[in-house]
Amino acid sequence: MRLISLKAEIDVHEFLISKNFWAAVHRNVPERLAALARLAAERPDVFAFESSQKIAERCKVSQTSVVRFAQHLGFDGFAEMKQGFQHGLRQSARRAS
Repeated sequence: MRLISLKAEIDVHEFLISKNFWAAVHRNVPERLAALARLAAERPDVFAFESSQKIAERCKVSQTSVVRFAQHLGFDGFAEMKQGFQHGLRQSARRAS
């Protein structure tokens, strides 16, 4: 799975949990999606394990905005983005152990 975002090709599994990646995304994301970008940077585990509805409630946005956020990042939808976060966290845990 590859992510095309910010006009650069990025390996999703390496960058979804990177604070530097999220800082760049936050600068380039539409304002209505900024709260989602902040949460993704601070708590990637939330995106890996919570439902789109719960994430929407946390960020005070609609569930549709969560799906649009995933699409803005180059995913087909929320489920694919969630899998990317899960894989990124697994990879990070393996490197740490």
